[in-house]
Amino acid sequence: MSTHECGRQETKRNSHSFCLRLQSHLAQIEAENPDAMFVFLSDVWLDQPKVMDKLRVLFSGYADMPPTAFIFCGHFCSAPYGSEHARTIRRCFHELADLVCEFEALAESCRFVFVPGPLDVGPGNILPRPPIPDILTEDIRGRLPFAVFASNPCRIQYCTQEIVVFREDITNKMCRNCVRFPSDKETIPTHLVKTMNAQAHLCPLPLHVRPIYWSYDNALRVYPLPDLMVFADKYDPFQVENADCVSINPGSFPKTRYQFKVYWPQRRLVEDSQVPD
Repeated sequence: MSTHECGRQETKRNSHSFCLRLQSHLAQIEAENPDAMFVFLSDVWLDQPKVMDKLRVLFSGYADMPPTAFIFCGHFCSAPYGSEHARTIRRCFHELADLVCEFEALAESCRFVFVPGPLDVGPGNILPRPPIPDILTEDIRGRLPFAVFASNPCRIQYCTQEIVVFREDITNKMCRNCVRFPSDKETIPTHLVKTMNAQAHLCPLPLHVRPIYWSYDNALRVYPLPDLMVFADKYDPFQVENADCVSINPGSFPKTRYQFKVYWPQRRLVEDSQVPD
């Protein structure tokens, strides 16, 4: 599994991903690993004791069958802490490392991918976002050998499949700026996904609505479409299939009573999951 940050080798991505899909040895590895799975959570508020308790339950449940990767999307704090924000998030990652290290199998074999949210430490309200600064994550990276702090959006390559992870509250922004609002609110996720796929872009909004680094706009393009797109949004969880691409939203982990999504790449199956009370 490889993780690509935005703006790095992006000009070669389209041909590279297409070639990987045709590699027979990768397809064989994928077929021989039916237990491979990816766990997606959004709004992982590490400063909230209740969230940490639920993560402990989650990790204990996967301790006997470690997933390929946990993908944690921000925000990693429930509220901005002003001048104390950087110190708080450093402490939170230290406590998360303590928690993961209690489960030796997870700490030694799982990938932990961290995708920053709009309110996490970093530059202003602009896309794409770089990873959380190394100075805040050096402790957890030193203790978890497979911890990866990715950009937002980020791309994950697993054998022949490409996964795009985008942490942005894009649904409400698209609804506020649409020409014609869907008559049925239940169809909003379908309209959202079809629009993204048709535009081949993760954020097809005017620059005054959502600023984008123009030099790195290619990091937001999704042509050809990946196998899985993850919209880590505070909107209600959803799953939509369109044009041979599966799009999911795990929803806000604390606000959905600790729901998350699990993806099984060998079967291309998405499961709705929840940490029990």
